[in-house]
Amino acid sequence: MNKTDVINNLSEKLGLTKTETEKVYDQFVTIVGNHLANDTGFTLPGLGSFHSKVRDPYKSYNPHYKKMMLLPRKKVVHFTQSSSVKDELSGGGL
Repeated sequence: MNKTDVINNLSEKLGLTKTETEKVYDQFVTIVGNHLANDTGFTLPGLGSFHSKVRDPYKSYNPHYKKMMLLPRKKVVHFTQSSSVKDELSGGGL
């Protein structure tokens, strides 16, 4: 699902125009990005919790150059799913 699909689905469900829905979507993404950039996690009930972590530098093998390389320290997003999502996914018959 891409941004256009999300906006189309939301606009139908909320009864808003696509332009209004896109503004709401963009503001939501901005707020989420700001929270994660400021190291303040947040939870979306029914979906899960998000927080940022700093990944320490580590060595990795580059197969193209056939050499080891040191990857720098990096901030990454960590997601933990809620129990309702976990139950729904595990009940899918896989």
